[in-house]
Amino acid sequence: MDFNSKDYQNIKLKNFFKTNGFFLWFHSAKLDSNKWIQMEQNLKKSKLNYSKVLNGVTLKLFKNSIFTNISPIICSFVLFVGSNFKMTALQFSSVEKHLNPSFKLISAKLNNRIYSTSQLKGLPEFSYRKNMFGLYNALDQHLKTSYLLTITKKKIASK
Repeated sequence: MDFNSKDYQNIKLKNFFKTNGFFLWFHSAKLDSNKWIQMEQNLKKSKLNYSKVLNGVTLKLFKNSIFTNISPIICSFVLFVGSNFKMTALQFSSVEKHLNPSFKLISAKLNNRIYSTSQLKGLPEFSYRKNMFGLYNALDQHLKTSYLLTITKKKIASK
């Protein structure tokens, strides 16, 4: 089987989108083989998996999918980087530090939604459990305050 064919890359990209619920999109510079080997080693040390596909294959896939509005941001080689382990928290600063010289972050995919870099600025790390725990605490606090406000209004109205 020819691993460089467009059909194989298309199947590989579809499989990557289906199996990974969260990953980061990077524009990648065209690197020579020595620099690319070093970059692969950095990705493996950081426990990250990746998929690098050609521009045309990515655009064809997005044309017939729910991501049709995303195709204008793809203008060169695109690298999809995700975590090997589902339970680990992904530190945004460490990933950016390892990939900064030759890769530029475009966006992130989380549960079939695409988030831009401006939407990701406030997040120091990507951990589903920690973010959901923070949301639960915020909702709990707001529900308690609204409950206290309704009780005091009822007491005032009944007197």
